Amino acid sequence: MSLVTILRIPFIWGFIGLVIGAILGANDLAIWLVAILLISFLVFMKFSGPAKDDGEGSLFAGGSAIMLAWIVGFIIRGVLL
Repeated sequence: MSLVTILRIPFIWGFIGLVIGAILGANDLAIWLVAILLISFLVFMKFSGPAKDDGEGSLFAGGSAIMLAWIVGFIIRGVLL
């Protein structure tokens, strides 16, 4: 699989957000990393080309997966620590 094909999977973006949330929590560095991750997601969407009908939902789901997984990550961190 190519890198573009892997990055089209929204769970990859969510996993990165979960790792950031679980390791760093909700501090300044984590917020900067999530912002950089969201900007890189938007750049990826720009260069990945137009969405097709069958894969449109999974292409756009990555952005919300980043935010949701980051929130779940720092909730898990707060409960465990």
